[in-house]
Amino acid sequence: MVDVIVTKLGPTLLVALGGALGATARFWVREYLPAISGTEFPFSTLVVNVIGCFLAGLVYMWLEHSGQHWPAGRLLFFFVGFLGAFTTFSAFALDSLLLFNQGETLKLAVNIAANCLLCLICVFVGAWLGGRIAAN
Repeated sequence: MVDVIVTKLGPTLLVALGGALGATARFWVREYLPAISGTEFPFSTLVVNVIGCFLAGLVYMWLEHSGQHWPAGRLLFFFVGFLGAFTTFSAFALDSLLLFNQGETLKLAVNIAANCLLCLICVFVGAWLGGRIAAN
């Protein structure tokens, strides 16, 4: 049992560190983007989801096609820890529920469409760009 704990401690700490950094980055976007955008629309959730999807596609495809190989710990740190904490699909769902409960039908539709479409587009664009970068 002790061997299992020791073996999993390093990866767990890497995920925790990545998660702390991802959550901190998300916090800063949430704190400052509304002041910059000047609107109550939940842009901060959309922005972190779009950026996170882009980075996931970019790094994944770059690694697949560049011949670069990240060790398991770095993959856990970045994909599970950092991006897992940075992106906020649960926050997107809650923002959508709040808009629904407030009767903000247009904002609700825009929020759902923008998050779904932009995040899917960004993961594909990120993957394409990662492949192009790796090819050079």
